[in-house]
Amino acid sequence: MPDAIDALLAQNAEARGDLMDAIDALPPDRRCEGWYGEEQWSVHDIVAHLIGWQDGWAHALELMAKGERPSIPGYEGDDDPYNASSVGSRREHSWEQLMGELRSTRERHEAAVRNLRGNLDPERLAPGKTAHNLANAGGHDHEHIEAIIEWRREQGLLR
Repeated sequence: MPDAIDALLAQNAEARGDLMDAIDALPPDRRCEGWYGEEQWSVHDIVAHLIGWQDGWAHALELMAKGERPSIPGYEGDDDPYNASSVGSRREHSWEQLMGELRSTRERHEAAVRNLRGNLDPERLAPGKTAHNLANAGGHDHEHIEAIIEWRREQGLLR
C-alpha cells in the first residue's frame, strides 16, 4: 500500500499528464489567446501561473524538510500580485522555454516531496495540513485543466 508521499506523487503525475493532454492538442496559434478570468489569461499564461506556484511550493517543502518554516519567495500573502509576477515574468518565454521550465519545476517539486520522507512527521501530510497542500500540485493542475477543456469545447478545439 502506498504511503502518503507515494500517493501524492502518483496524483501529481496523473494530473500533469492530464494537463499535457489538455494543452498539447491546442493549435500553436491559440496558446497565447486570452480568455481565462478577469485577467484574460491565455493557456501560455495559465502554464506560467502553474510554474510559479509549483516552484514556490517546492521551495517551501525544501525548507520544511530541513525543519524550517515554509515560505514561498515573492509571496506576501496576496495571490493577485504573486500571480501577476509569475505570469508577467514568463510572458515573453517561447512555448518551448515554458515547457522546459514546467518540466524542471515538476522535477524539483517531486524531489522536494520525496525528500519529506524521513524528514517530516507523516501526520503532517494529512489532507488540509500545510505540507499536504504544498505537495498536492495535482489539485492545482486540475483546477485549470477543467477550464482549459471547457474553453477548448466552446471553441470547437476538442478532438
